[in-house]
Amino acid sequence: MSGPRFDAALPTPHSERWRDAHRVADGEAPRMASYRPPGGEEIQFILGGMRFSGGHSRDAAEYPFGGLWSSEWLNEKPQKLSVDGFLRGGDYIAGRNALVEALRVRTDDDAPGILDLPFWGRFPVVVGDGYEVSESSDEQGQCRLSIPFTRAGAAAPDADPPPASADAETAAWLLMLAAVNAFVNGLPRVPDMRALRVAIGQINNALLGITGRIQGLRTLVGDVTNGVLGTLGLLDSIVGAPRELALAVLNAAASIAGGLAGIRNSAAMYARAPHNPFDPGDGGAPMGGGGPPAGDAGGGYPAAEGAGTGGPSLPPPDNERNVLLMFLSEAGFALSGEAATVGEAAMRAAVENLYKTAAFLASVKIVDGMDSPTRGEAAGYWRLLERLGESVDGEDPAVHGALRDALSALSRKLSAQGLASETTRAVPNAAPLLYLAHYLGCDEDALRRLNRIPDSFVVGGEVTYV
Repeated sequence: MSGPRFDAALPTPHSERWRDAHRVADGEAPRMASYRPPGGEEIQFILGGMRFSGGHSRDAAEYPFGGLWSSEWLNEKPQKLSVDGFLRGGDYIAGRNALVEALRVRTDDDAPGILDLPFWGRFPVVVGDGYEVSESSDEQGQCRLSIPFTRAGAAAPDADPPPASADAETAAWLLMLAAVNAFVNGLPRVPDMRALRVAIGQINNALLGITGRIQGLRTLVGDVTNGVLGTLGLLDSIVGAPRELALAVLNAAASIAGGLAGIRNSAAMYARAPHNPFDPGDGGAPMGGGGPPAGDAGGGYPAAEGAGTGGPSLPPPDNERNVLLMFLSEAGFALSGEAATVGEAAMRAAVENLYKTAAFLASVKIVDGMDSPTRGEAAGYWRLLERLGESVDGEDPAVHGALRDALSALSRKLSAQGLASETTRAVPNAAPLLYLAHYLGCDEDALRRLNRIPDSFVVGGEVTYV
């Protein structure tokens, strides 16, 4: 072997700031440690302590008659991680037994387990000799853990998260690849084509229903709808090609998220529009319903010049929120009807997982592209996004790992926006916006964005600022 088989550098931590690594967000429970055996489920536990050790192997020689000694470097010693922790709670026995069974699973360099530590990140590991689980009659309701690990010499293909420079878009792309493979592997060898067409048709209707909620200039909304229809139009012709079918579904959902960004970034086009696009008399009413009343773009967007007299107004700012919430609500998505055979049941499960993954990917793309959501909004979206990810069948370890990696990448993006610096203050008496911005030391535009202020003159009640 001419070179090292792997990079022995430390993994990417959850955060370089210990407070952010300790808790995902303020007010939430501390981050748990976990161990995942090869091909198994993650088992979480409370981390009590951790010891990391390493070293170097050297060939040391001593020489007689005052020749002293010499040392020649041979290799870096294997890194060892000794973990102490606890399992607590009324049902800790189930967790204890699950962890012991997970530790019994064979591990080696080609099939390592994954040890996730709050302050260190994820290590591919091999279970060492002599792990212990201890209980005491004085400490009922919990057990103590002492587990030795050795860092694996090579990582399995799905073991490492994206590199530190990878963004949420890159992690989502890796999840797309894993989802396509999971869909292909989940279908029966000879699927019922009629039942598969019916199932894909329900996904088609769900995506078109979401697209119908988008508001904006008819030309822009039409571009999004036509893009989705063009992708969905391929489904019937490629239903016999599972890999292409899965890619078409995932791309259709992603194109909706991408279209929202295009509408948001087209404010200049609205400002140049000759007529108000929300005026039904203009023939340009948005698909999915009417827009805001004249003179009010809604949601903190100021009306453009001429609004209320036939002039244009900016695009409705709730497009992303409305579509995002519809995608996030798909955690409970289920195909209608009943499976007639075991093969059809497997097919339905594969289709449902594919659509939930598509909704997850679109949601990640939307949140990643949002213009600095408030801390409360980000926390709410995050909880729903985690719920949607948990609804995807995690039996495929590649999909399970890619879901976690996508969440980790998005978490890094949100943490970098400084949401934790937001503060809320009660303003009992309404005050002019410019005065309030000066008094709070916050930029006027930031106040509009954080509070969705519809009136530019006076502001009252609970005000969020940075």
